[in-house]
Amino acid sequence: MKNKVSINLELSLVEIIISILIFAVSGVIILNCFAAAKFTQLKANDMVTAGNIIQSTAEIIKSSNNIDEMNDYMDSNFNAIKSNGNNISYINYLSNTWTACSEHDSEYSIMIEISSSHRSSGILKDIVITALKSKPYPFIDREHNSTVVYKIETKKFFPLNDVRR
Repeated sequence: MKNKVSINLELSLVEIIISILIFAVSGVIILNCFAAAKFTQLKANDMVTAGNIIQSTAEIIKSSNNIDEMNDYMDSNFNAIKSNGNNISYINYLSNTWTACSEHDSEYSIMIEISSSHRSSGILKDIVITALKSKPYPFIDREHNSTVVYKIETKKFFPLNDVRR
């Protein structure tokens, strides 16, 4: 009776190992959920901040009285990156605190694309303003190199003869 090994004891050890593995897998899944929730919250905060910046920029552009006033605002607040014919693109690079910085130190960028179409009574400007994040959000944006945080499209019409009656 001294050296009897119980089969129930061996089964208990296997059951303990399986339960530990189940808890370990569950723990990894829960940590992944918490990480995804954290970065989803960061993305939501970025959307609010980008929305405020983009909306105020769009309002300033749309409140311009003429094309020269709009161009002066764009040239003084943004860097022109390309211009061809009726299309022009502007960009600003922003740090992780949403303040202006160099391209090398940027976490975000605000890109404005303006295209013109001439009408008989004036010029119609199609404006697309996009906020981009240079690096994808971990756990939630795995398939993208950069992420569109916020984007709006609007139009502004400038009449040729701006005569007020």
